This record gives sequence, C-alpha cells and structure tokens, in this order.
Amino acid sequence: MNEQAAAGTARPAGGAEARGDAPLWGIGQFTEGGRRVPYPVSAADIEADTLAAGRALASLGIGRGHTVLFVSLVSEIVQVVPFHDALGRRGGICSAADATPFDASRTAKLVGQLHPRAVLGVNPDVLDGLEQGGFDLADAFAGVPVLGAHPGAAARLEGAGLAPRIWAFLGPAVGVECEPGAGAHIDEAIWSVDDEDGEMVVAPRAERAIGPARYRTGVRGSVVRERCGCGRADVRVRIAPEAGPDGD
Repeated sequence: MNEQAAAGTARPAGGAEARGDAPLWGIGQFTEGGRRVPYPVSAADIEADTLAAGRALASLGIGRGHTVLFVSLVSEIVQVVPFHDALGRRGGICSAADATPFDASRTAKLVGQLHPRAVLGVNPDVLDGLEQGGFDLADAFAGVPVLGAHPGAAARLEGAGLAPRIWAFLGPAVGVECEPGAGAHIDEAIWSVDDEDGEMVVAPRAERAIGPARYRTGVRGSVVRERCGCGRADVRVRIAPEAGPDGD
C-alpha cells in the first residue's frame, strides 16, 4: 500500500464537497471510488473520533499503563491521531512507526524494546519490509497480545501462526475488530454503514467538515448488526478476502 498525493477535490457518492464553514484541524486522505481523495476534519470531528477510538481501545482491553505501537502513514494522520489521543486519556503510552517497507525494521525493534500491549495498523508493505530484512513474521510479533492488521496483511500473519485482529479503513471510517474477533466494529455514533451489492458504503451521522454525503469504500464484505460478544452494539463488517483498497 503506497502513499499517494491527493489530486483534485473529493467526489463522494452523494456528490457533496467538503464544507468550508468549520475551522479545519487538518486534512488527510482516504480511498473513495478507487482513488485517493482529501479528507478534511475539524477539531469537533477529532473530538468525536477520539471518543469513538476510546470505545474501540476498550473493546481490545487496552487501558492504563499499556503501550501501543501505531503503524501508519502520514496520509492517515486524521484517522490515527484520535487513537493516540484516546490512548493518552486512558492512561496508556503511545509509540509510532511508519507503515512502509523502509521503516519495517524499526517496527520490529520497537516491539522487542517496548513489549507493547498492542501493535495496530500493520499493512502488507510492513510485512514485505520485514521479510526482505530477514525477519520471521512470527518472531517479529511474538508476545504481542493484540495485533491489529489491515485485511491484506491479516491473512499472511495468520499463515505465520499469529492471530491478528482486523484494523481497516473503510473510506473515512476506521473499523477495529474487538477481542472476540467477530468482525470490525464501525462506531455508529459517528458513521452509518450499508452493504450495496457487497460494497461497504459509509456516511457521517452528524455534521462533519467532510460534508453529509455517502462514500463508496471499494471494500467488499458483509454487515453484521447483532450485538457482539464484546458487548458493543455497533455494526460490524466482515471483510471479504481481497476486499478492495484496504485489502491490498
């Protein structure tokens, strides 16, 4: 998964453009309609997403005194920073590495040095970098209780004998699989999720800087609406193998 520069203006499924009347906190990117588009967020968006991230971390048993290594790209900052902030509010300790093959060895070294409770955001590029650097995947993540991986990396980690949880970007939304491992939760206080012919489509439930449109994620899977074994009632997404942009 290579980071790309955004070009042009986001063109959501509903045709809306980013709102210009809210002060922006920052601009990231997400995949919509098969291309990378800008993702503007306000300070209010970040606060709402931080509360949602706290609920996701709680479902993984992450809290006070736990160290979490986040592996991400600069373009994903607006989706990942709320997890950094939520971890701090829960009394945890944050570390970070780039989700690129070039920084993969640092990911492995930080795992060995910090003994984190969780590593979240591992993608196929990180696995490629580890293997090219001579690391065994099972050894690189040995002893990590919670390993969150993008769909395209999860299958490879399972093949190495590990038990990853799904960490997935569905357009602007972040899906996080909880401890029972029965699908990636999308926080319904923030997003609605629908299955349109097997493609996940998300839309904000409240006013956000990005606007009120519906966004086609390109991710294929199924929606589960029954209450999860972790106790959360949020919708879950079971992502199909080779599911789309986040399954690369």
